Amino acid sequence: MLHITNGSIAAALLEQAGMRGDVVAWNDVLHEGPVLAGLGPSGLRDRRAAFLASCGWGTTDDIARDFRRRDGFIERATDYDEIVLWFEHDLYDQLQLLQVLDMLPDALAPTISMPAVPGYLGLLSIDQIAPLFLQRQALSGSQRAAARDAWTAFRAADPRPLVEVLDRVAALPHLGPALARHLQQFPSLSHGLSRTEHQTMTAMAQGATRLGEIYQRAHHEREDAVFMGDAGFLYHVGALLRSTRPLIAAGASGPLTLESRIHLTTAGERVLAGEVDRVRHSGIDRWLGGVHLLGFGPVWRFNGAKLLLA
Repeated sequence: MLHITNGSIAAALLEQAGMRGDVVAWNDVLHEGPVLAGLGPSGLRDRRAAFLASCGWGTTDDIARDFRRRDGFIERATDYDEIVLWFEHDLYDQLQLLQVLDMLPDALAPTISMPAVPGYLGLLSIDQIAPLFLQRQALSGSQRAAARDAWTAFRAADPRPLVEVLDRVAALPHLGPALARHLQQFPSLSHGLSRTEHQTMTAMAQGATRLGEIYQRAHHEREDAVFMGDAGFLYHVGALLRSTRPLIAAGASGPLTLESRIHLTTAGERVLAGEVDRVRHSGIDRWLGGVHLLGFGPVWRFNGAKLLLA
């Protein structure tokens, strides 16, 4: 058997629970950084390794080596009798699930199955794992087709297919809500902030100054499905600080940590009040899947129902 899951903590839990076979952690934050169309597995792997290294999450060589090892299990998929996919309901996991299913060949002899993970795998006890495994269900052709459809839309340079695909992915029950949340990471039509940026700045305006507290209030207390680890959160909101016309300022120099103290700049207060647009004031340089949001506009924005260039 081959067990594939989101990260190292979940992989260790599966091993401790005595799951037979090989256990692989996917370990990629696909909701941040480039995931371009037109790249094969090797090219995408290299591009992702370079991006993750640029975030300070390891060296390019080390990350690329880990990805090659990870992908090697997929390349040897026909060596297994069954492939079990242990993924949660949030955006982080659902994007990984799409990539895995896209990489697995269509004419695959092993059964591909998924346990219904209740909530977050890393919060379960070892005793809860075995019953989930025994209740796993084989993936259907319609589920695999929905995953391929969604992965293509996520990687496209034009993001409008992402909105259209939401009506076609019901076969994977958690995928629609996850992709809908991804759309909210595009700049808002009203103020140019992503949902994460807006929730972060709102927590700051309400008095939070330490980034650890801001992370808790802006993400854990505001999300139906928590999908950002602290490193991803720091990277995403760090764009508000890295701009030449920043919307937040830190009390000390150096990289942001959960202990950093930050505050809104005057411009940040104006953006949060809707008086100034984040993109037009500060510019943007962010990849969301296959979409590169760059410059001071027009860029793709989400108005709650559709994507527009504005």
